[in-house]
Amino acid sequence: MNRIVALIALAATTAVSQSFGRFTYSVLYTDIRDDFGLSNTAAGGIGSLNLVGYLLGSLIVAFGVGRFGLVRTAKYGLTGVTAGLALLTWAPTTSVVVVALFITGVTASGVWVAAPALAANVLGSARRGLAVGWISAGVGAGFVFACIFDVVMSDWRSVYGTETLIGIACLVLFSLVFNDSSPSSFAESPSPKTLQQIPGWLNLCATYGFFAISGSLAMTFTVALLEEDAGYGADSASLIYSLIGVGMVAGGFLMGWLTDQIGRNSSQLLSLAAMAVSCVMIATGHTLGATVATMVFGVAFTGVVTAVTAKVSHHLDAEAFGAAYAVVTIVFGAGLAIGPQLGGVIADSSGSFRPALLLAASCATLGLALTVADRVREKRDLLGRHP
Repeated sequence: MNRIVALIALAATTAVSQSFGRFTYSVLYTDIRDDFGLSNTAAGGIGSLNLVGYLLGSLIVAFGVGRFGLVRTAKYGLTGVTAGLALLTWAPTTSVVVVALFITGVTASGVWVAAPALAANVLGSARRGLAVGWISAGVGAGFVFACIFDVVMSDWRSVYGTETLIGIACLVLFSLVFNDSSPSSFAESPSPKTLQQIPGWLNLCATYGFFAISGSLAMTFTVALLEEDAGYGADSASLIYSLIGVGMVAGGFLMGWLTDQIGRNSSQLLSLAAMAVSCVMIATGHTLGATVATMVFGVAFTGVVTAVTAKVSHHLDAEAFGAAYAVVTIVFGAGLAIGPQLGGVIADSSGSFRPALLLAASCATLGLALTVADRVREKRDLLGRHP
């Protein structure tokens, strides 16, 4: 199996599942809201249902990955996301949109849990940081394409139609590259003991949860804030939003390298601090500040994912990693599900999307505080072993 082709297939698969299946809705948020005459609370609720689906999917994958294996889990997930995108291409009513986004949410989790382990199997256990970088870059590339599609296409259903065709092509490529019966397709079933092998696992889960709330708030409402609070045109807002994807592509490789250089906790601290600051800058709507901040946010988002994934993989072999990461993803999914609904309620009550971005900054700051606490614990443990 050609490594580059395998990594491209995995990156494309995550682009379809994570960017097209979950985050394209954020790009099209105002179009879909206005098309169906929805309030921000209702539109935000639809986004939350997509992420509730992701949480449910994480639970299913956590207990199914051991039975189906990594390759089949990813393949089934990609098939489900593509089916959901096809349904969105039709979507005559709000109910169909809700069902379709719920389907893409449920099935996207299968790809995200399996992809890091498969990429690590391709590159070898010593290069797991780079493996995570590849799939994160795929998500970033998907962001960019979703925003470009929004700019060049006048109808939001056409955006989803284009993404459906790409999803079908990626499914064919993935099926040709990865064999269901290959040794790398197997994984352990999860158990609490698997996750507890990681020092500070409870703190890690809480940090990832706050990070997920922050990320979902920023990714869902940045375009709406730029259009309705800062006065940007729809095309300009989409292009600025696409810089999150550019940042994620750059961060996919930069933050993997940086994590290896300065350590996982230090990289996580830096990323969460940058994430908090960037959310505040986006909230201002300042032309230069918000533009730069969206790219910084993308790099920081990838940095946190890379650091957390590296922490999990550092203490576990490839098979146990898939099981433990599935459990961590459940917490991540719960955080993602909270953000859009909460932000929609805040936007309707305040008449602005700025409070939602400031809440995102606050959640990132809470994650930062937990990371500092974990670093203190780590140093205390080290001193205890070497008095």
